[in-house]
Amino acid sequence: MFYFLHKNIDFAHKIDNPSSPTEDYFKHIHGFNEILYFVRGQVKYTVESETLELREGDLVFIPSGKYHFATVDLSVPYERYVFKFSDSLVPEYMREKLANNGSFYSNCKKYEVIFNQFDNYFKQYSDNELYTLFMCETIKLLVSLMHNPLHPAKTHNSFIESVIAYIDSNIRKPITMQTLSDEFHYSKSFITVEFKRQMKIPIMQYVRSKKIIAAHHMILSGTKKHEAAEMFGFETYSTFYRAYKKFIELNEIDSYDI
Repeated sequence: MFYFLHKNIDFAHKIDNPSSPTEDYFKHIHGFNEILYFVRGQVKYTVESETLELREGDLVFIPSGKYHFATVDLSVPYERYVFKFSDSLVPEYMREKLANNGSFYSNCKKYEVIFNQFDNYFKQYSDNELYTLFMCETIKLLVSLMHNPLHPAKTHNSFIESVIAYIDSNIRKPITMQTLSDEFHYSKSFITVEFKRQMKIPIMQYVRSKKIIAAHHMILSGTKKHEAAEMFGFETYSTFYRAYKKFIELNEIDSYDI
């Protein structure tokens, strides 16, 4: 097992036992990418509108800005590799292709040798050397995933997927429960309940988080914070700044790009 945090990557080999969980598996969203390679355990993983019961050798790729969470049965050990890295480390064409492929890849045991190498690297090299090695191996892995999308059978909620697609496509516009009700021809209460049931988060909190993520990417590309706040419809800069500051604090590795 190891934990490595250096510059804008965060990499760990973790195992949680019934008596010693290492983290809470709550719903969250962040401004960096994440790869989870599943070694063993009893876990259902949700990324936005898709849920999969993981099997040994499955891989989950979570692009920045996607809500996700795990439902974990800790009656058995839960072992995985988790790699978090900034958008800036991956070419744009690669990020777009991977985002279009989806998040779940099955039968990825052929990549297990890559992850096993990381355990050996951690014992042998300095932080700067580890950083270089980790990034080289990860880029190789991402290139392979682009050409070999292996999607397993998963549960899929088409209504929630449509709502998420609408939010993503209209992220710069005002989005309210009324606009969602008008767009999908369902009552506000139905949309509220269905979204919370699938995503485990209130829908307007989700919209706000998505706007913050989108604003964050604009700021990283050079947009001033007050311009980004106006661009994504925040009523006051102070409201935006408080939410944005909290987001940065929760996305520590991404703050290196600020």
